[in-house]
Amino acid sequence: MRVPNLSRLAPPVPADGFAGTGITDATVSRLFPLINVAVVVWAWLTVSPLGFSGSGLYGVILMVLGTLGMSMRLLDPALLPRPIGFLATLAAGVVAGLLFAFDPTSAATAFAPIIAGTAGFRFATVPAIVIATVTSATAFIATTVRFDGTAYWPLLVGLAVLIGMTRRDRSEAMRLAREKVEQTDRAIASESRAQVLAERARVAREIHDVLAHSLSGVNMQLNLADALLEDGRADDGRQAVKTAQGMVADGLVEARRAVYALREESRDLVTAIRAMVTGDGETLSTAGDAWEPAPEVAAHLTRIVGEALTNARRHAAGAPITVALEFTTDALRVSVVNDRGTHAERFTGGSGMGLVGMRERAAEIGGTLTAGPGTVADPDAGWTVTIEVHR
Repeated sequence: MRVPNLSRLAPPVPADGFAGTGITDATVSRLFPLINVAVVVWAWLTVSPLGFSGSGLYGVILMVLGTLGMSMRLLDPALLPRPIGFLATLAAGVVAGLLFAFDPTSAATAFAPIIAGTAGFRFATVPAIVIATVTSATAFIATTVRFDGTAYWPLLVGLAVLIGMTRRDRSEAMRLAREKVEQTDRAIASESRAQVLAERARVAREIHDVLAHSLSGVNMQLNLADALLEDGRADDGRQAVKTAQGMVADGLVEARRAVYALREESRDLVTAIRAMVTGDGETLSTAGDAWEPAPEVAAHLTRIVGEALTNARRHAAGAPITVALEFTTDALRVSVVNDRGTHAERFTGGSGMGLVGMRERAAEIGGTLTAGPGTVADPDAGWTVTIEVHR
């Protein structure tokens, strides 16, 4: 049985973020190196002054440190211990804040929000907010000192941490969604395997109920015919062969019934059982207000009754057989009772799979099956099979 893969039924989930129609986080991650290089090169081209003395030297030092901080974003976070990664990102935020104040008109101002956003994505909420706060405070203080005035807008650079935190939460949600899909796939595979095994057991019971009984009966009659022919009793031998032929015909009928059951076609329980109670001395009785069980329950009950009838006909040939259906408001009891046989048939024993199959069928529909010697009329003779299922 082919197991459906839920991951193929759902929209593709990127490895690192939101599944949407625009640019995904996975695409952005692949573009990180190019974006990083572009921002850094643009900053080097626009920052002023740069030189080897005074403010120019200070600007070069800040740009070198800022470039290292931006390059650190390209490293796998797992390469650095969490405390070291936090301190390195915090230092990069301080440098980015100083660069923001050094030349507010250059592309280097992008370093501060980029570092804050990176902190929001890579760290937990509290460490990320600490880095963003320090970055904003550094940009605010440095701008105030450099330009001898108070400008509050540098405090906003740290808000980029919210973008990083949102992206982090979204990425985590997608990871959990992928794990859930994988767990569901495994659960479906396990359930499908159980269904396959259950179906195999069901087919095995059907094969036993039909072929094993028919073939064993035919084999007995043919052995008897062979023994009779060796004794020169040709007429009796031919009669045994005719009996075997009749068993083959009955086996074909049972095979058709088995196919009918395997296809799970709906059937009326009483009608199906009445069709099987056809032998001399075999009777069917019902008690209570009849109600129709579920199709699966009816199919299993029909096969159990058929198995019990076959066993009774074989091991107590000629004995009266009574099939009784007792309906109550909340349960159904089916009994197959045979008295002592009028003559014994030669039987070398069976595999025992018949009773095992009946018990398996009863368990599958939540029923209780009992089987043993004795009847109500004579506890020391005959055999009784009873199954009870709840409505």
